[in-house]
Amino acid sequence: MGIIFEKSVGQFRSNSASKINNKRISNADFAILKRIDLTYMSEEAYTPTEYPYLDELQSLKQILPIPEFLLKPIGRYLLPYEMTDTDKINFKGKKTVIYLHGVGGFTEENSILHRQLMEHGCDLIRISYRVDYEKEGINYPKKAEDMLPFIKEFETKIGPIVNAELIKLISKLKAEYPELFNNKEIILIAHSIGAGIIANLAASYKTVEFDKFINLDGTLLLPTTKNGLNISELHLSQDSMFQNTWIDEEDSKDPLKAIGQDYCKRINTFINNSSNKNIWIQIKASTHFTFTDFPNILKSYKIFKKVAGTRAAAKRIRDYIIEYIEYSDILEIDTNDQLIINRS
Repeated sequence: MGIIFEKSVGQFRSNSASKINNKRISNADFAILKRIDLTYMSEEAYTPTEYPYLDELQSLKQILPIPEFLLKPIGRYLLPYEMTDTDKINFKGKKTVIYLHGVGGFTEENSILHRQLMEHGCDLIRISYRVDYEKEGINYPKKAEDMLPFIKEFETKIGPIVNAELIKLISKLKAEYPELFNNKEIILIAHSIGAGIIANLAASYKTVEFDKFINLDGTLLLPTTKNGLNISELHLSQDSMFQNTWIDEEDSKDPLKAIGQDYCKRINTFINNSSNKNIWIQIKASTHFTFTDFPNILKSYKIFKKVAGTRAAAKRIRDYIIEYIEYSDILEIDTNDQLIINRS
């Protein structure tokens, strides 16, 4: 599989005897939301499938700016999903998870977590989006000092557009697949800036009652940072570009530290303006990529751990998420990690 990626990833394989179906929905009416996948355990017995982990390498170029031939091995990974076109779906899950990736990311980049969620009784709504930044007049960040201006532009120019599309999408799904929403616990999970997008959805869309919000190292956005949420929240953060002492410090002139300060101050403001239970944990030996599959798909060389964090940290992240979904709490914080806030 090359010099960068593992030959195979055992965590992609399902531990269930049931087949996992994936129904893909495309809608040309959306400018930013590119595709929606309804992924769920079926009542049929599992059979081996040929579902690609990633069939479009170009989507990786923003987050992994390396030659495309080095990315090609990712296209050989397979997931235990079987594509289906049926409209008659028997959703078996007791809970529904709506998942959103980050800028430059892709839905499948958290497939290990997604498999575990389904095995713990969740149906998934996986939402993929893509922004044409040149068309929108936004400069995509190429160096550290570009990041904060980019976030502010994303917040004001893209945030309202994608929120309107998400409202339209969730309304459509609720009408067509009411069993995904009626009498179900609805959990929002998102990585990176996707967390800011989906938090804004939770704040603005009252037709659906959301129950939990899980932020995977995400940058939260206005207007919700100023208003907070009234649902239970779990925030999981990296430790490579963020120290909790920065929350109360004046804004730094160092570009990298300024990014970390902006990140943690947004979460702190969000939590202080929220009115339900909040847990905030910092994960040791983690980076922004640790909250995805990358620690498991990259070879476990020391140099890659600096980029993606450790596999042990990635496992703890997934364990916290499953525990929180099952118990609405984190019963025990690993001694490697730091509890920043636990507010009932």
